[in-house]
Amino acid sequence: MTLCISKKRVFCALLGSTISVASAEQHIDLSQWQLAWSDEFNYANEQLDNNWISQNGPTENPWVLSSRWRDNSEIKDGILHLMSKKESRGGQEWTTGNIWSKRAFHYGYFEARYKYAGAYGTNNSFWFWPKQGVADHEKACEIDINEGHYPNIMNTNVHNWTDTYTLPNGRVSHSDDQLHHTLFGKPDHTIALSEPIKTKKIRLKSSNPASIHLSEFRAFAPEKSGYPDAFDQDKVNALTNHALSDDVELKTNGVFNKLPSEEKFAIDGRSDTRWVSEKHGEKFIELTWPNEKEIGAVQFINGWLQESGPSNGNYRNLMSDYTVEYHDGQEWVQLAQYNAADIADFSKEFHTYGLEWDEDYFHFYFDGKLYYSMRNDVCFSETTMLFSLAILKADIAGPVSDDIDGTSMAIDWVRYYTPKAQ
Repeated sequence: MTLCISKKRVFCALLGSTISVASAEQHIDLSQWQLAWSDEFNYANEQLDNNWISQNGPTENPWVLSSRWRDNSEIKDGILHLMSKKESRGGQEWTTGNIWSKRAFHYGYFEARYKYAGAYGTNNSFWFWPKQGVADHEKACEIDINEGHYPNIMNTNVHNWTDTYTLPNGRVSHSDDQLHHTLFGKPDHTIALSEPIKTKKIRLKSSNPASIHLSEFRAFAPEKSGYPDAFDQDKVNALTNHALSDDVELKTNGVFNKLPSEEKFAIDGRSDTRWVSEKHGEKFIELTWPNEKEIGAVQFINGWLQESGPSNGNYRNLMSDYTVEYHDGQEWVQLAQYNAADIADFSKEFHTYGLEWDEDYFHFYFDGKLYYSMRNDVCFSETTMLFSLAILKADIAGPVSDDIDGTSMAIDWVRYYTPKAQ
């Protein structure tokens, strides 16, 4: 969905707006598993402490802005709420909830049903970490089944915190496998203006929690016959694209330095290259020309195509939001606005997030559908289960604002299965 607003009465339409949901090739078959443990949270709030330990104090992680307390974990009507509050406590300006299991878990299938906190800046996590410690021969392994970011971004990761190494800048790092999954939305957006505009500047802005990936950003001259599908390169090449003008000046918020990307890849006329923005802060791309250009449509392709595994053929890292604007000589005027929450809002909808874990593989599931798999090279020991709500700095999960205050991560249940005997 694109919302078009303009002081200049410029109207636009989003072409090709069919929403695609990633189709998985495999579902979890629970008939092959037996329930070994569960918590349905259908008891009084004080009984939470029978199965779980709550953090009570500041958070040492430098990326987390919230201290976390038992007071912020509350069971109401069979739902566990990890609540966010704007209050100074423990030396931090926000408070949230964080709990971990008293028992340890090993291989099996794990699934939790929950809603995200309904605001940018929050990290809604279902994960594993060995709170009980690890033996000398074992690895300190963290498994993130989902570090969810509003409105519908899922993040999976497996960290090896034991085998660290030092980067050239002196920072100590470790191996991980972080991926951002966007199973709702579409990569191509075409904003066709009913009335062409004349401008020297046009830009796209986004508060997307992660880097944005733009393989093509186009500013077409007016075309009476309409505008082609963004992936039809021959028809695209037949139009006048001012982004390819020799006199265009390109400005962005920077490049993510962990990938071989360049700013110019966003406007090089090729869909097989992409600009990957700096990870933190507001993301933007801005085009400037010395003389006015007449523009009839703005078109872009974002995200990157998964070419293997269960999500083969689907796009990752789709933008959660954007605003497209042009400069009228005095001020920026909005042409179009998009918010992925209009497509899928995980703070209003319960979904299940699952992990099948054995000595060889991790298989990640969304609503029972397999969407990502990776080899297990590090996590072989028992570990504890955590549910955590955090507020993250540096726009890692989007901008932090007062909208967070009063929101909560709402957990309906969590279940652990082991394979049935064959």
